[in-house]
Amino acid sequence: METHPRSAASENPVDVRIRSLIAQHQRGHSLAQAFYSDPGIYVRDIEDIFFKHWLCVGHETRIPNPGDYFVHEIAGESLIVVRGRDGEIRTLANVCRHRGSQVCYEAEGNAKVFICPYHAWSYELDGRLRNTRFADVSFDKSKYSLATLQTRIVQGLILVSFAENPPKLSHAEQVLSASLGRHGWANARMAHREIYSVDANWKLAVENYYECYHCGPAHPEFARHHATEKPNVEVAALREQVRARAKQMGVEIPDAFHWPWPAAPDQESVDCFHDATYPGSVTGSEDGGPIAPLMGDFNEYHGGFTYADLGPSSFFLAYSDYGVMYLFIPRDVQTTDMEIVWLVNGDAREGIDYDRKKLTWMWDVTSIADKRIIDHNQRGVNSRFYRPGPYHEMEILPAEFTKWYLQQIDPSRQR
Repeated sequence: METHPRSAASENPVDVRIRSLIAQHQRGHSLAQAFYSDPGIYVRDIEDIFFKHWLCVGHETRIPNPGDYFVHEIAGESLIVVRGRDGEIRTLANVCRHRGSQVCYEAEGNAKVFICPYHAWSYELDGRLRNTRFADVSFDKSKYSLATLQTRIVQGLILVSFAENPPKLSHAEQVLSASLGRHGWANARMAHREIYSVDANWKLAVENYYECYHCGPAHPEFARHHATEKPNVEVAALREQVRARAKQMGVEIPDAFHWPWPAAPDQESVDCFHDATYPGSVTGSEDGGPIAPLMGDFNEYHGGFTYADLGPSSFFLAYSDYGVMYLFIPRDVQTTDMEIVWLVNGDAREGIDYDRKKLTWMWDVTSIADKRIIDHNQRGVNSRFYRPGPYHEMEILPAEFTKWYLQQIDPSRQR
């Protein structure tokens, strides 16, 4: 039988458009307007990126006790993250197996069982169907458990994947152990959590996080204390001094870059970089001075801090005395939540060992400023006058991110 190649006319229109945009993309430049504004491409982002990778949804100390839970929502999906009676953390789909109602209406709480408010079907904390009202004795409850997502705990981070066969985490576990592990994140606790909603596509929010070319103009508070705000050539010597001091303390945090194309393509992307504060500053506070008890393997301040990133939207910043989790959560094609979580030493007491306002000050003012510039970035990108522009040498990571993104979204890849 004679066969014919699939014609462009029979191909999915979104695939056709993405393929054309990828062909037109100029390397080293920002993405075409449609990648930040097209609803069809946004749907593809969710399916091919967010639902195929590992996502951090919080720190395990948010749910310290059996029965503690919180609801995590992303791109129209609702998840119940719960600690079971056995102490294990699981992630359940917040969708009743009867008629599909959401089981949990509250954002967080403690439950002995989950009871769907619609028809009162009840579920165990591990998702098993416990009871149904007026059910026939022959009804097989074992077939109607809540759907369960893959869940892993790495250095206190709750990682979740929608995929049946998500990327492997062995590289990520090694990198995060050698970085966040040295900062004591597995034994930390959540001190505060805040949501900053931006009116922009998730990629603009991520690109903004990946570069500090904007830090001088937009974040004078951050730029006063962090060497990240200058090109590497200007602060390389300072970074080496900081690394040497950490090494003298027995804390060596190697850089890692398993991203955007890791040596093993079946591994989740992860990277880590140890940076420096300026002389006279030791942490991310208003005056650069200490604000909380030291964490992990640090018994004194060494003038450094660590960046680590995982997958498409989970970013972490570890100082000697506190940590910050930056989680980007898409809500719509041009709406993204930035969820910020502050971590402290597990034994630290609020009001005694640290002041919450001082702890959160730096990343509160920075996030408020980020919202402003990201919102205006999206408004400009939406203009008929927008054309992709060249990345600066301080925007290497956004440039690499766009390479990774285009590879992930390419219709030629097997789905």
